[in-house]
Amino acid sequence: MWERIRSLFGAKPVDEQVADLEREAQRLRLNLAEQEKLAAQLKQELERQRSGSGAHVLEAVQAQVEPLLSDVATPVAQLLTQAHLLEVEDKPVQAKDVLTVAKRLVRALEDNGLTLEGNVGERVPFDPDRHEPLSADVSPKAGQMVTVRFVGVAYRGKLLRKAGVEQSGNEQ
Repeated sequence: MWERIRSLFGAKPVDEQVADLEREAQRLRLNLAEQEKLAAQLKQELERQRSGSGAHVLEAVQAQVEPLLSDVATPVAQLLTQAHLLEVEDKPVQAKDVLTVAKRLVRALEDNGLTLEGNVGERVPFDPDRHEPLSADVSPKAGQMVTVRFVGVAYRGKLLRKAGVEQSGNEQ
């Protein structure tokens, strides 16, 4: 009779409720296992993409560096040969020949984006952002005339080395 009353009010027997709960727990376990498997697959794919992008970056860098090295290879080989002739074989090397090769090397670097800031001997207003005094004893003020002794070097707008300057002769 109690069963009949429960069925009229929609209550399920306890055994049936337990079975329903066990089925729901099993469904949730399967769903969780599926989600964990998916998360592991996504982590593996992310790692593959990261390592792949690292390889692409390395390839891009090598593609840019190779033409530069190709351009400077001949002058570098010539400079090393001149050094060998002078230092090992004790044969005279003309300074003019060394400077010619050095200028070729600088030109190749300039063709690949290096820019030189200023010219040796040039008188310019001192700019602390672009110039570095060669003597610690002298501190020129911004705008004061100085003489460039070592050119500055920049690459793609970024200053790599400030120009080495000293105060101009009549202002010391």
